[in-house]
Parts: sequence; structure tokens; C-alpha cells
Amino acid sequence: MRKVLLSMAPVTAVLASGCGSGGDAPSGAMSGARRVEAIASTLQACSYDGRPVEAKPAALDGSAPNDCVVAVKKVMEFTGLPANFTVVSGPVPNAAAVIMLDNNKVPRRVIAFNPKFMDDARAQVGGSPWGPMSIMAHEIAHHLSGHTIVPGGSRPEIELEADKFSGFVLQKMGASREDATRMILKIGNVHGTPTHPDKQRRAEAIGQGWNESCLQARSTGCEGSGAGGEPLTTTATPPPAAPSTAAPIIVRPAVLPRPGSIPFKYGRFIIDETGKLDPGRARAMDQRLYDLAKNVGAEFTILVVNDLRGLSAQDFAWEMMRQLRVGKLDVGNGAVAVVAPRQRQAAVAFGPGFAKEAEFSNPDKQLLQWVDAAWNYCNDADGCQGWTDNLFNVFRLTLSNVERSKWTIQYPSLGALIQHYDGVNAERMRTKRAFDPATDQPLGNLIRVSGTVTTLQAPTGPGQANARILGGPLGYTAAAMKTDDGYPVALYVSPRLAGLMPAGKLKQGQRYTMVGRLQQTGDKDKQYSAMWLFSYDPI
Repeated sequence: MRKVLLSMAPVTAVLASGCGSGGDAPSGAMSGARRVEAIASTLQACSYDGRPVEAKPAALDGSAPNDCVVAVKKVMEFTGLPANFTVVSGPVPNAAAVIMLDNNKVPRRVIAFNPKFMDDARAQVGGSPWGPMSIMAHEIAHHLSGHTIVPGGSRPEIELEADKFSGFVLQKMGASREDATRMILKIGNVHGTPTHPDKQRRAEAIGQGWNESCLQARSTGCEGSGAGGEPLTTTATPPPAAPSTAAPIIVRPAVLPRPGSIPFKYGRFIIDETGKLDPGRARAMDQRLYDLAKNVGAEFTILVVNDLRGLSAQDFAWEMMRQLRVGKLDVGNGAVAVVAPRQRQAAVAFGPGFAKEAEFSNPDKQLLQWVDAAWNYCNDADGCQGWTDNLFNVFRLTLSNVERSKWTIQYPSLGALIQHYDGVNAERMRTKRAFDPATDQPLGNLIRVSGTVTTLQAPTGPGQANARILGGPLGYTAAAMKTDDGYPVALYVSPRLAGLMPAGKLKQGQRYTMVGRLQQTGDKDKQYSAMWLFSYDPI
């Protein structure tokens, strides 16, 4: 992984540091453009073997070779997840997952390929198609797992997560364990570095992912034993054709990874370890959640589990939220629902953005009511049947809210947002145009701001924190900041937010970049603006 900022806009410079724990934090007075760069410089670029990614922005504007595009599409189809990145070409070492600023200064996820990538990668492993596939899957994992939006530079555990995902997906595609590990053993480092493990550890992580995928599919060739306890033998299968649709298909009980293992995306949004949910109904819901992730960018996972492995349902849900990296960390638009009917427990972990859309629901209580009403019927020979829909209906209103919400950060500062809507309002008054909530409403927008936390207490005065929001079932607290462009802002903070943030708890006097949803507008002189806080990084 290489910390770097690449911009699609020609006026923005490249910021790069050595492979390590990250560059120096920006300091001093900065222009609006520099603040945007400071925000984006906390994001990451990830290369397969740790070599520097030092391409100039203009060099990463080419269309990726068709064979790369086709191969990426095939990998994505086997993950069962929508792509959250675009594919380009440029002078990178082989392939790299990067963050680029577009012309509107909005960070976008990109995977860049060297134009000769496919031919060179195949040549290094004797012509095997699995060599380039393993690199592609590794780079895709960095984006799907949220590594490119986590500050702090590369770490060995992040590379191992991407390696494990690579092995997991390649097994689904038909690669043998040897096929999956050949590339890293060929070009990986003999000795580990502070950022990248040695190639033997990386091959072991790929093998672990491969084996977990094998066991989940109940295939032959896995380490361990089959369903009946019989020894398994190693086999290799040729690469299959890509499936006709990216929608996941549920045909048997699934096996979740244990909490605390190396995280990876598992390729489905509904996981049923019990095998009791109706397959057709679960498949339809899984498709809706796939479409939610593809079209809106939000992710929601429902886990029906046999065993909570010694955790409460609440702790299990939050552990899986972190482990599976559900949703995008910066906007908090992920959620994990856990139902353990055999232990009569259920809970939902909501990312802070998702929680805002679910604020008027009580899913934990409703899920327990479902267990009490439905589980005896689900234990019949024909399973849950229509009770499956009753389970999913617990989240109907929340999902509708999430589908209608904006999940793209459009404004790099509060001042930019207010200036835009002042202009819109002036135009509307001048032309006598009727108010259009789709274009004229500033509230509800996702916004990125930079500034200093002035208090960790609920602010008072004009526009002060709303006491009715604080506490309650979601446990919100309030703090306040002064933005770099001079606006006082009240912050509504979820009690679980600090546990999701690499920076830990908010600190008074610290400067941060923050992302949240605008709750009210104010001004520089007297009245607080307010936003629901979804993420923050110190700068």
C-alpha cells in the first residue's frame, strides 16, 4: 500500500509519501483547495507488491485494456458484490487501487492497470490465467474492504486481508490452492517490511481464504473433513465461465467466519447458517440488497446464525460490522442484523449514517418477536416459508429511507454548501419559481468539513443542540466545532461511532476533517449549523 493523492483535475498536485505509516499531517492556514487535498491525503493507494505508485494524474486517464475490464467483471461476478470503483490504465507497476479527486473535488475509487499488465503477469507464472486474476482480486479487495479510505498508511494486516480475499474468490472461480498462491510466491518479497508481510505469510493468507471458501461451498479439496467426517482429497478444477448474473444464489446453509478472524467480503448479503429461510424469498431479498449496494452505495447484511460463539447478539453484530467492513466508513452507510433463534437473541449494528435512517424503528425488539412467533414453524420440514418475508419486513421502512437518501459527498466545506443554496434561493426568488425539494433543500446533504472541536458538551445558544435528540434509544451525545471557514457547528454523535473510527474518541482542541448529514443551517455570527456526525479523521 502506498499513501498517495491522485487527482483527475489537472490543477491538483500529486502528494506522495514513502510506504509506511503515512505522511505528515498538514498544518497551518490552508486554502479551500489545500483543505480538500488534506482530506484526500488521508486516503490510500494500494499496490500489489508495495512498489511506489508515482504516476502523474494526467497519466491515469486511459481506458483499461479490454481483457482487464472483462477479467475484473468476472472477478466481481464471483464476489456477488457490485463494483465500487472504476477501471483505468496508466504507468503503475502492475495494478493499484487508488483514490482520485474528480473535477468537483470528490474522491473516487479507481483501479489502475499497467497497459501490459495481463501479458506480463501471465508470463511470470508460465502462462497461467490465475496469476493476473490473483492480483486483480487483491486490488479489488482493497476497495471493497474499505482499505483505501482508512488513514494511517499500509500495514501487514491490511495486505493479508486483501490476500485472503484473493484466495477466497479464486477458489470460487475454480482455481486450485497452488494456482491461487503462485503469483505471490513468484514476485513477493522474501523478507517482510513494515508495510508488507513476506511472501510466505501472504501465501498462507491466500491459502486460508481459499480453504474457507472451499469449506463454505462444501467442496472437495478443503483442509479438514467433509460433512460426514470423511477425509477430503486435494483436487484442482479448470477456470469456469463467468455466471450469467451477478446476483448471489442461496442453495444451502452457509458458514460464517468466526468473529475476530481476518475480515473479507463473503459474497452475499443474506447468510443463513440454519438453512431454514425460504431460498426463493431469501434470494429475492438478497437481490434487493445487492441493488441497494450497487445503485445507492449502502450495504445491509442479515445473518441468521446457529451460534453466537460466546458473544451477545449486539457484540456479535458489531464484530461482524467491523470484520466484514459493511458499508463505507466515511459515510457510515452499513448495517448488520444478527438473528440467533436457537439462543433467542437478536440485534442490529447500524453505521451512524444508516442509524439516522432507522431512528424511528426498534428492530431488536421486532426481531425477537419474530423469533418467538416464527421459529417453531421454521423448524418444520418445509422451513420458514412465508415467515421469511416477515423477517425481512422488519427492515422495510428503513431500507426505503436509505434508498431515498443521498450518499455522495457533494460539498468540500460548509461555506460552499451555504453559498450554493444562497445562490439557488436568490435565483428562485428572482424568477418566482416554486420551491423544489429535490434541488432547493440544503438539509439532508452529505457534507465534508474541516475545523477544530471546541467543546465535547452540548453547545448552547442560538441553534443549540436539540435536547430531544440527545439520549433516547439511540444514545446520541453532542459536541461542537468551529469550521476552518468560520462556521460554528453542533455535532450529533452516535455512542458507537468512536469504536468504528481509527482515531478513537473525539478530542477537544483537535482539528479534524468530518463527514456528516446536514441537520440545520446557521451562520458565522450567531447561529449554529448542525449535522449528524458519520466519520472523522484528525489533521
